[in-house]
Amino acid sequence: MTKKGFTLIELMVVIAIMGILGVMITSFDFNKKTDVEKRDRFVEKVSSIMHSNNIAMTSGKGIKMGVNIVNPTSIRMVFSSGAIITNYYSGDIIIGLGDSISSPFFGESGYDLGNFYYINKNESTGSVMNPFNIIYTPGGNISFSGADTGIDTAVQIGMSVGFRAMKYNITFDKRSAIFLAK
Repeated sequence: MTKKGFTLIELMVVIAIMGILGVMITSFDFNKKTDVEKRDRFVEKVSSIMHSNNIAMTSGKGIKMGVNIVNPTSIRMVFSSGAIITNYYSGDIIIGLGDSISSPFFGESGYDLGNFYYINKNESTGSVMNPFNIIYTPGGNISFSGADTGIDTAVQIGMSVGFRAMKYNITFDKRSAIFLAK
């Protein structure tokens, strides 16, 4: 004589497994994961532009612009709440444009670049009105310029970069080191 159906133990195991899966699925926030990934991608893009400009000036090699190779005397990154623009200079004349990104960043709203600040040698901080410049010159020299008088003596520049509520602070110093903080 054979019985058809499931035993009580088998049914309890199946219900327990379904309960565990249900808890795992409801506690996972897919939007939060996506926001974190978008923030990280944006932070990485800003950081890589900073690094590549520093490498371009310290390597002593020319920069390809269209079909020409240019040797700029300085590279200036212009930061504003709506864009990051890289300009190649020969003296005071722009001779080319480098990596630039502008709002809406990556073709989507929600990205944020702002809350610019500077830190002086005595560790006092101040906010920076945008736009401001990070200026790279041969030999790895880095300086900052902008509308604020305190920015000229700054040793670090910082900004808030992120996507929606997911933000990082990027701090960039005159030694070309980049620090990330939540």
